[in-house]
Amino acid sequence: MPDQLLLQAAAFADAVSAPAAGDDLAAPVPTCPGWTVRDLARHLGQVHRRVVMTIGSGAERMVPRDAEIPDGEPPASRDEVATWLLQGASALATTLDAGDPQREVGGFVGPVTVAFWARRQLHETLVHRLDAELAVGFAPLADVTPEVAVDGIAEWYDLLAAYRSGSRRLRGDASIHLHVTDAPDGEWLVRRGADGVTITREHVKADVAVRGRAVDLLAAVTGRRGLEGVEVFGDPAVAEDWFRVSALG
Repeated sequence: MPDQLLLQAAAFADAVSAPAAGDDLAAPVPTCPGWTVRDLARHLGQVHRRVVMTIGSGAERMVPRDAEIPDGEPPASRDEVATWLLQGASALATTLDAGDPQREVGGFVGPVTVAFWARRQLHETLVHRLDAELAVGFAPLADVTPEVAVDGIAEWYDLLAAYRSGSRRLRGDASIHLHVTDAPDGEWLVRRGADGVTITREHVKADVAVRGRAVDLLAAVTGRRGLEGVEVFGDPAVAEDWFRVSALG
């Protein structure tokens, strides 16, 4: 996963360096309302550095957002921001590669493994790459393999199951079947009920079915592109509502 992390970070840096980002990186990021490309770059670069600090700290929880982060601010010069981003991603990849995947380190609310952070940071970088590419007009996720995108969807739903499955926002009375068309093992059944949501990986008829390429379904699942690029069988409003509420941070 560290190699994939570096590939996604390099693509993110390419988007940030595009002329459309603006000389001061002030171009807006439509998928992150209120943020500019500079804000997005700052966020990702800081997250990478915070995870490095977290793995080395021995604490049971992730280094907080308001902690002082060495080299934690992107350079003022637009030309140096990509280098700053790649330095943070490289330090993170080195830390992850050197660590025992099963060693417990700090997580969001308690200990997780180094392997958890390797997967989480790959997909954090991948989704923010998508944000950056949409902001500057690049073809989104053009070189991302279906297998990586499928794991991005799976990881998103693993996080939801671990931290938000009982959320009131996710409750409902509908089922949604997601089906990736360009990779195996890319199916999910979402059941929204009165007590929350359950998500399983199976092929079962549902109230609504959503089919598409893995990268397009990933964009929908993470709330980045709505239903653009996917097929919907059944009431699109059911799928749209699910993607809207489940994409909230």
